[in-house]
Formats: sequence, structure tokens, C-alpha cells
Amino acid sequence: MVEKRKNINLLVLCLVVIVFATIMSYAIERDFGKVAIKPVKLVDESGANVAGILFRPKAATPENKMPGILNLHGLFNDKRAQDSFSIELARRGFVVLAIDTLGHGDSGGTAQLERFMSGSDPSYSMGANTGYLYLKSLPIVDTDNLGIMGHSMGGIESQVVAAMNPDHKALNPHGSMLIGIPGLRNILFTVARFEEFFREGEDRTETMVNNPMLIEKLGLAAPIQWDTTYGEFSAGTARRVPYVNISHHFITITNKAVAESVDWMRLTLKDGRKDSFWIEPSKQIFGWKNLFNLIAFVVTMLSLIPLTNLLLATEYFSPVAQPRPERYVASTRSWWVYATVNTLIGAILFLPLTGQVFQYDKVNAALPFMKVQMANGLTLWYLAAAVICGLLFLLWYRTSAKNAGVTMFDLGISYDQTTSRMDWSLLGKTLLLGGICFLWMYTLQGIAQWALGQEFRFVWPFMRQFSRPVRFASFWIYLLPALAFFLVNGGLFLFGQARQREYATPKRTLFVWWLKNCYACLFGLFLIWVVQYLPWFLGMSGPGLPALGLLGGDSTMMWTLWLQVLIPEFAILLFLLTWFYRRSGKVYLGAVVVSSLVSWFLSVGGALAP
Repeated sequence: MVEKRKNINLLVLCLVVIVFATIMSYAIERDFGKVAIKPVKLVDESGANVAGILFRPKAATPENKMPGILNLHGLFNDKRAQDSFSIELARRGFVVLAIDTLGHGDSGGTAQLERFMSGSDPSYSMGANTGYLYLKSLPIVDTDNLGIMGHSMGGIESQVVAAMNPDHKALNPHGSMLIGIPGLRNILFTVARFEEFFREGEDRTETMVNNPMLIEKLGLAAPIQWDTTYGEFSAGTARRVPYVNISHHFITITNKAVAESVDWMRLTLKDGRKDSFWIEPSKQIFGWKNLFNLIAFVVTMLSLIPLTNLLLATEYFSPVAQPRPERYVASTRSWWVYATVNTLIGAILFLPLTGQVFQYDKVNAALPFMKVQMANGLTLWYLAAAVICGLLFLLWYRTSAKNAGVTMFDLGISYDQTTSRMDWSLLGKTLLLGGICFLWMYTLQGIAQWALGQEFRFVWPFMRQFSRPVRFASFWIYLLPALAFFLVNGGLFLFGQARQREYATPKRTLFVWWLKNCYACLFGLFLIWVVQYLPWFLGMSGPGLPALGLLGGDSTMMWTLWLQVLIPEFAILLFLLTWFYRRSGKVYLGAVVVSSLVSWFLSVGGALAP
């Protein structure tokens, strides 16, 4: 009874934290009542739906029009990734429309990246121009003062839209490239110091950029200094290149990049006036919203612990909590050998396989039902890693393990200590319990999204509702490969072949197991990140892998960049995986819950291929 009360209290505490974090996020993005936010649904020229969020200062009326800004996200992302700019601009007296481009987020259609990136169709903007025209039609918007901004792919889209609409007055591609369209007005071209993709600022010093191609595209005639404004705002020839000490992925949440954008829009769209809405650019609140979204995200996952404890205390689910096998433990030396081999195999496979996501024609032709592009790359890696790990496990089991009398029960597979018998009734209850855990998280997030428009995330898409049937179908398609990976690599291997010893207390055991499991699964990926970024951060030229003659190109850049998100995400998931194994004594429950989480994250947030 004491244990039950403790878990009820913990679950209630989790709910209180989630509700508080959600309310705070809601209040911050509205600047505590000064900004109104509403979702919008548009239809582009192809007939596809374009979803957006309109940030409107409450003081904006048809009698008190305010400048309008279209805010565009990057590839494999969505409108909420641009919240930092939307929030800070809206609270300073700008009407901001952030949209999901086609194939992203809540919008319809597909992401026809080759058509867009090749420039073969200059009128194709992936739905962005539809957003601009809608913004311009609003009676609260001052149509003489319109700006366009975007990150990465969105930065390219911003230039395409600007070329289609010469009435724009300001442009801010950040973490992007200039595509050389003449006639674009008042360009703020924000450059990341550690830019993985668009290297137009590559010929650089600490004080100056010397790249002739970049200088020509900006319409300037000499080497230019960072953070220096050139040209005339009234003539549309103003140019500025801020230099932000960050990488491509994080430029959208960097205070300097946001401050530069905010001030640029004041200079261009408000004629430099510091009106009653003005707040100094350095005074930013968006980071608090990101923090509260992150808290809601993490605590929602951690709430599974008291929830599962309460369910396992019921008569129906109590048999799922099987005794943990204790007979087999890998020796210290063997564990480190197994773990090191596993982490290196994962690292060696990662970039060559995930990079296949960029082979659009081949992937789409071979797997037309697999629509989520980033998920395709991870799925290929999951399957290859699971096959190799499974073969190595079988080799080990048929020699060393079987000779030593190790059974499938000892490895957390079988329900019988002497045979390989499966208890299908218990396995069914395990699957049901895993499904309840997923529905618990999905429902919590759904209530937050329905009631207050909040997603559980840290900048990039993680927990959000399925916006289209194709995304719900994709969840099931990507669940199976993920489940295979977490059953084999995260089950048979971690808690079978590489089973660790118990420590002095259960809590210490859980913590040590988790850290060592992170080594066994993530250390190789961490080494990739170190080789890619550390030399660069230390002042050497360019990203590390291409500089060493190893893998290069967009596929390497995209996936080493995503490691900055995947490694911490997988570290949290490995904690849950470890806890579920220790609680259930079997590999199944953790694999079901964790695979459903990663499939959810990918299917709701990734770009949909044609």
C-alpha cells in the first residue's frame, strides 16, 4: 500500500509539472497576453493544404496596421522550429505567419525537394508563396512593410518568394545560401561560424568575409566585414552579414541570430523607429518556452515509471513483472569487448546507411510506401545493425553460451527456466501494457495540443499529434524495424549477451547499467560527432570527416548534424529501456515502448517524400 501511494504521488507530481510547463509555454509565446496566436489553414495553387500559425500583436487592428513577416522553417522541420523568431518579433509589434511548407508538419502535399532545390521551376515555393499572399491579404497588416525570413531550406524559399513578390521590403535567410536572384531588397544574411551546408562565408577571417561569389550576390564590391551594414534601406540595397558563433542546426535558437533579425526588421519595416512596442533585441524570452516544452517532453516519458508500477500492481498485469534472471552475467572483460564491438559496428554503419535517404529516386522507387525521408535513413541503419548484432549473438550463443548452460530464460527471452517456451498470454499482456504506455503519452500531449496548442519538444518535432492519415500509417510502418532493433540490439545484446552484474543497491544498479548501456550503444556515434566537430571547434578548417578524406557531402553533414539531437534523445530512451527490463525481467516491454516512441517522433515530424 505504501508503494502504491508513492507511485500515485509520483504520477500526480508528473502531471502537475506537465500542466505547469504547458501553461508557462502557452503564456510565454503570447507574451503573457499581449500577443494572440491562432492556427490557419490555407490552400495553395496545387490544391494542397498549407498549415500555419499566425502571431498577432493584440494591438494590431485594421485601424492600427503593423508590418507583416513570413517565417519559414528548414528541411525535415516544421513551423514551430521557428518559434524563437515568431515570438520575439510578435512581441515587438510585427504580425508573423509561420507555416509548414508542403510535406512538412501539418501541411498536405509532399516535399518535392529536387524540383525545389534544382531551381528548374522558379514559381515552385513548396507552399511558401501561398503564406505570403495570405499574410498580405490580412486587414491588420501594413502591406507597405512586408518581410520574409527562413532557416536553411526556408532561407532559400524566402528568396524564391521575394523574387515572386517585389513588394517585399526585407529579407533574412539564416543558416542558408544566397541563390543569386537580382533585385532582392534589404538582405540580412546570417552566417553560422560552423556552417555544415552552405559555405558561402567559408573564405573568412575573424573580422572579414572575402568570398567573391558571396560579395557579388550581395551586390557589394569589396571584401566586407562581419556585423557591418552596407547600402541604403530606402533604396532596398541595405546588406549585412552577421557572424554567429554556432552550427547550422542551432542558429535558430541563438540569441545573436534572433537579435539581429529583430533589429533588422525594425530598421527595414519600421524605418528604424523604436515605437511603444520596442524591446531591446537582447531581451528575449523564447528560451524559456523551449525549456518548458523540454520539461513537458522529458517528464511525460518519465511519468511512464509510476504509471507502469501502478499497472503492474493490478491483478491482470502483475504477471508481466517476471523475476529477473540472475544466473548469467558477462565477465567485466567480456562486457567491455562486447560493448566496444557493438558501438563500433553501429558507428561504422551509421553514415553510409542513413545517407541513403538522399537517394530520392532509388528510395521512392524501391519503397513507395515509406514516405518519411529521415525515417528511411534510420530504418536502414536499424535493420542492418539488428541483422549483424543478431548474427553475432547467434554465433556467441551456439558456442560459448550454450556450452556454459546459458538458456533463453537467462537472457530475458523465455518464460521458462529450462526450455525456450514462450508464454503467449504473458506476451500479449506485455504488448497491451506497452500500448497503454504509448496511449498515455499520446493522450497527454493531445490534450496539451488541443487545449493550449502546445507540443512536447525541444525546438524540433518530437511529441505531437498525427496530422494526416499517411503519418499515422507511417507510424506502424516504421514501428516494425525499430522494434526489431530494440529487441535485438537493445534486448538480446544489452540484457542477454552483455548482461551486467548487480551493484550494492537497485538505484545504483539502474544508474550504472544505464551509463554503460549508453557506452555500448552511443559511444561510437559520439566519436563520429567528435571527429566531425571538435577539430572545427578548435580552429581547424572545415568539418573533420571531409577534412580527413572520410565521408563527405550533404548526407554526412545532415546526419552528423542530427547526431546532436539523436544522441541525447537515445540516452533518455536507453534509460527507459533499462528501467523496463529491470522491472519486467524480460526484453519485450522496453522494446515495445521505446520503439513506439522513436516511430512516433519520426512519423509526425519528418518530411513526406513524393
